[in-house]
Parts: sequence; C-alpha cells; structure tokens
Amino acid sequence: MNKLKYLIYLTLTVTFVLINLGGFVHNTGSSLACPDWPLCYGELMPKMEGGILIEHSHRLLGALVGFLTILISFFSAIVYSRKSKIFKSSLLSLFLVIIQGILGGLTVIYKLPTIISTMHLGLSMIFFGSLIYLIHLIQISNIKVKELSSKTIWNQGIKKHSAILLLAVYGQMILGASMRHLGLGSVCGTSWSNAFSCFDLLSGKKSFFPESFQAMFHMGHRYVAYLLAFYIFYCAYTFIKTFKKNKEIPFWNAIRFKLMSLPVLVLFQIKLGLLSVATNLGIAATTLHLGGAALVFIFTWKLFLEITWINKNVKFENKRHDFIFDMFSMSKPRLSSLVIFTAGIGIFLSPGNISAVNAVLGIVFTTLLVGGACTLNCYLERDIDKKMARTADRPLAANRINPNIAFLFGFSMCVVAVLGLYKFTNEITTILGIIATLFYVLFYTPFKKVSSHAVFVGAIPGAMPPLMGHTIVTNEIQLLGVILFLLLFLWQIPHFMAISMRYKEDYEGAGFKVFPNTAGEKSTVWRIMFYTLSLIAVSSLPYFFYLTKSPWYLIGTLLLGAFSTYLALQGFKTSDYKPWARKYFLSTLVYLPVQMSLMIGLLN
Repeated sequence: MNKLKYLIYLTLTVTFVLINLGGFVHNTGSSLACPDWPLCYGELMPKMEGGILIEHSHRLLGALVGFLTILISFFSAIVYSRKSKIFKSSLLSLFLVIIQGILGGLTVIYKLPTIISTMHLGLSMIFFGSLIYLIHLIQISNIKVKELSSKTIWNQGIKKHSAILLLAVYGQMILGASMRHLGLGSVCGTSWSNAFSCFDLLSGKKSFFPESFQAMFHMGHRYVAYLLAFYIFYCAYTFIKTFKKNKEIPFWNAIRFKLMSLPVLVLFQIKLGLLSVATNLGIAATTLHLGGAALVFIFTWKLFLEITWINKNVKFENKRHDFIFDMFSMSKPRLSSLVIFTAGIGIFLSPGNISAVNAVLGIVFTTLLVGGACTLNCYLERDIDKKMARTADRPLAANRINPNIAFLFGFSMCVVAVLGLYKFTNEITTILGIIATLFYVLFYTPFKKVSSHAVFVGAIPGAMPPLMGHTIVTNEIQLLGVILFLLLFLWQIPHFMAISMRYKEDYEGAGFKVFPNTAGEKSTVWRIMFYTLSLIAVSSLPYFFYLTKSPWYLIGTLLLGAFSTYLALQGFKTSDYKPWARKYFLSTLVYLPVQMSLMIGLLN
C-alpha cells in the first residue's frame, strides 16, 4: 500500500512539473516547434535545442506521466479488489491521461485552436485531481468510521462553501486559459500603468470597465480574481472557526494547513497576475501564475474531499445552519440561474449593438430584481411555508432569520436593481422589471390562495427576463421579444402543473389552489397536453415569421415537441399520476435549454 501511495505522489509531482512546463511552452511561443505529432520532425529524439527542446521535453514528460499512470492502475489491481473504488479510480486516471494525450496531439495537428488548447489545460487539472482523489481514498480506507463523533458545533454550510469554492477556482482557471489562448493577455495594455485599469487597445480608451468584449473578457478575469480572493478569506475564517476545537476528527491538521495556506496563495496569485501585465506577459510571471493556480485548485479540491467526508461520517451532536446560505436561499438561486440563462438568450438573439459591460450589468440587475422579489415572496409566505413539508425548512419558516431582516434584504435588492436597470439599460426594461416584480409579489403571491388560475399570473413575471434581455439591446418590444416571452410563459404552465400534481397534498394542506385539487388530476393532464401543444406552436413561430430560413430549426423544434407530446400522452394511460408527473417535469428541464440552443444556433 505504501509503495502505491509513493508512486501516486511521484506521479503527482511529475504532473505538476508537466503542467508548469506546458505553460512555459505556451509562454515561450514553442507550441509548434515540433509541427508533427507524436514524433518531432519524424524523429523520436530530434536535436534538442531551442523551441524543440522545450516542446519535445513536454511531450516526453507527458509520456512519463502516462507510463506512471499505467503502473498505478497495475499496482491498484494487485493491492486492492477490482471492485474497489481505488482500482476503479485508477482506471479513470488512466482514461483521463489517454484523452489528455489525444488532446495534446490535436492542439498540434490543428495548429493550437483555442477550444482544444483550453480543454487540454482543463482536463489536465481534472487528471491532477483524480490522483489527489486516489490519495484521499487510500487515506480514508484506514479510518474507523463508527467511532467518530464530536460535541462541537458543525456549520452545515461548510460543505456547500467548499463546493462553490472549488467550482469557482476551476472556472477562474478556465477563464484565464481561454483569455490567454484567445490572445487577450495584453488587450488591456501592459506595464504597471495598466495593471489595475484597462487601456482598451481596440477602442483607445482607458477605464475600469472597457467597451470592447475582448477587453471586458480580460478584465472579467481580473475582477473574478478579486472576488475569489475575498471568498477564500471568508471561507478560511468560517472554516477555522468550525475546526478550532475539532482536533479529534480526521484531517484536522491537513485542513488547518490548507486554510492557512490558501489566503497566502491567492494573494501571491494576484501579485503574479499584476506582474504578468506589468512585465508585458513576462515568461517567469505567467508561468508561475499557472503553477500557483494549479496549487490553489489542488488545495481546494482536497479540502472539498476532506470536508465532504467529515460531513458524511462524523456524528456531530450540535449543528447549525449557515447565515449566508440562508440569506442566499431566500432569493431562490435555481430560479436566478434560469433568469441569467433566459435574459442572456434575449440579449444574444436580439439585433443591435450593446457593450459587454451594459449586457453584463443588465443581466446582473435583472437577476438581482428577481432575487429580491423571491425574498419578499418568502417573507409573505413564511407562515404558509411552515405547513408544507418541502418548504418547512426554509429560513423564515424555520425561524432562523428575523422576518424584518428578510423584508429589508428583499426590498433593498429590488430598489438597487430598479435603479441599476434605469441607469445602465433603458426605461422600457426598467418598467418591465417593475411590472414583473409587482405581479409576482402583490398579485401572484396572494392569488394562489384564491384561485388555481394564479399559475397564469405567476407565469407573467417568469416570462419577463428574456423579454427584458431583448429590450436591453433594442430599447423596444419587437416580434422576437414577444415570441421569447410567450415561449417562457407557455413553458412554465405545464411545468408548474406537473409540480403541483406531485405535491398536491402539500399544496392542499397549505391552502393553495392548484388544478390537481380543484379540477382533478385527469383534467390537469388535459391542460398539460393543451399547453404542451401550444408551446410547440409558439416555438415554431420564428420559422414562419422568417426569423430563420433554416428548415433544421423547424425540424428540431417539432422533434423536441414530439417528445414532449409523447410524454404528455402517457398521462392518459396511468392511474398513478405522481411518477408520470415527475417524468414530465424532468422533461421540461430538458426542453427549455434544448429549444433555446436551437434558437441560438439557427436563428438569423
């Protein structure tokens, strides 16, 4: 076992060197020093000098990593059962390193395409993480789980924080890699004078929020770094408080070390990023910047693995909810993600020009407005939520947050969002946002206890984000905006009817009027069928109104609609509606992104 562990550590070390050497290859312009693959000028060992030395050394080191990974899989099969997680994970590592080798070849064959080059780096980090996971599995295999308990208070938000932190770090790495491979590293100018602000080389203007998309893409990477640094400091503080008295649990020392190291690493990363700009993308600064990013990623990945294991296996006598997550959950983040998606679609599809800054701010303030409205909805329904099993644990229903704080939080978000929309978009978008908020908070919320037709009132604010995205660009309501509004409006109705069928008892107990309770389940199935067909008809309108000339759009829309219709028809063949309602509900989650993808790809 120890020999396997040491072999994995050796592979980790070589992989880390390989990742840094890959950055060195790119930063020195040696990526195509060997124009063919897998050989170099037709030779296994060409004359090692200049760019060939750098590029071919990277290939040879990659081959060594591949060989070491084969050995890991071989010895894992000997030491552990072939059904064990350790052996299966070693095979995953082997698969990843094979794909990584193929991607490396494709980058050369196709002359460094951005998408493949970025995927090459992204997959290298996933492979690196798979080796860390193997180490983790070996470590936990020796721990006796049944004996683990602690009397200290466990913050239940820690696992979520560690997951968000991991995803944020990985996303920032992909963003940085995309920026570099797109050649945008110097688009904001270089030297110390541009280390903090941006001299947009495309527009010739200097600001913190440049106009061109390329410069904003570059600055976005910087701003995310600052936000990420703040979040790392917050997580380190929160986690250290939790682990301060938990010396008896596994990984205590390792977690403390990472929590103390991450803030230092991220500050070092920011300094290297500034040096990269100040030194005109100097080789040393940019290469070390990549190495530092790899370390931050590995630390956050191992931290996530350890905290997830502790959360699952250690019995804590006292647990508490995380205040930040409770506040955040009132804004209904899943709904907010749908707003970002649909508003972004509205912006992307609409004719006209808009700066990257205004587009981003338009989405941000639209999302903020929806989050504020959702928080006010939670405030108004806090007593009703207590009566429903699926909402009883919401922060206000469970009395974890003062209602006055929730109201102030929601109202403040709405005010800031309206002011932001007025300042950075236009009057019509602001008015649409206000209408959506009023409909959701003042009309839909109380109407749910009066009539099952409240679903139609609630669908109006739900359909506003793509229309608002459209008006952000056009400053007027055009045919495309109306179609996007109707599409989201009609999509929500059968989507919610399926939900209400699954939780009809909950809604009835809370006093909400929904069609399965007022009109019956069979009648609700007929309604779902009607609105499914209506949705197909509206989705087809862009073709018939010549917003696209592609017959593939119509074919794709009809095929997608046929699938939804087939699932709706199944409702007439069952007497147990809940399983069917769940399948139909899940299909609506697939329908919307696929339909929007058709619009992105095939509308003029």
